[in-house]
Amino acid sequence: MQYRNLPADFDGFRMVQISDTHFGGLIQPEKLIAKTKKIIDETRPDILLFTGDLVNNFAVELEGLESKLSLMTSNYESFAILGNHDYGDYTNWENTEKKQTNFDDILKAFRKSGFQLLRNGNTCIIKGNDSIFLAGVENWGHPPFPQYADLDAAIEGIPDDAFTILMTHDPAHWESQVAGKRNIELTLAGHTHGLQWGIKLAGIPFSLAKLTRKTWGGLYREGNSQLYVNTGLGIVGMPWRLDMPGEITVITLKRSEID
Repeated sequence: MQYRNLPADFDGFRMVQISDTHFGGLIQPEKLIAKTKKIIDETRPDILLFTGDLVNNFAVELEGLESKLSLMTSNYESFAILGNHDYGDYTNWENTEKKQTNFDDILKAFRKSGFQLLRNGNTCIIKGNDSIFLAGVENWGHPPFPQYADLDAAIEGIPDDAFTILMTHDPAHWESQVAGKRNIELTLAGHTHGLQWGIKLAGIPFSLAKLTRKTWGGLYREGNSQLYVNTGLGIVGMPWRLDMPGEITVITLKRSEID
């Protein structure tokens, strides 16, 4: 991806994006983690980014996995955001205390796995003499589910002329709140899974998700703002992926020549 305003020392900066592991839906999650770690290590990124939905609903789905995930993240600065399934909103709880305990345990699991969570906040990434900003919002839910995202809070303190990357789980958030409205160069999202089903028409990937979503997978642009939607690693609902394999996205930032 090329940008004229990318700081010089970030020319060639390499990011790996993963998303939507949904560990509660996997029979052998350890194998997915090991395979993902191998690919990431071969890529040798500067930073690892996870765009939400670590679990299906419950913290117990992560038992025994935090140490394996921490091996995957240990060699890189690793940041994450929460997805809609990470709040435990898709089950009936006996009381609010049990739901809160589950949520707190999921937050702890993120930290034990080596991820720094961005919950409507941002951080400065420094390389050489230059810097960029990475912001992350909580989930931007569709009614009747809550909208936890606060974009204003997430980008608070970021200079207007700073190169900014935003992580938001649902790409519809970019369509509604970012594109054409905010000075954010790149947004990374997940959530769609490409409906876990796809075909190629004349070599071009296609999913039925396109019938319900404008931004379901891949790269999109509006003006100076770009969005990349990762179609995820795990499964939810349907116990398969048909011609929609798990995705590990490698993004290299390039500084284009300034006239």
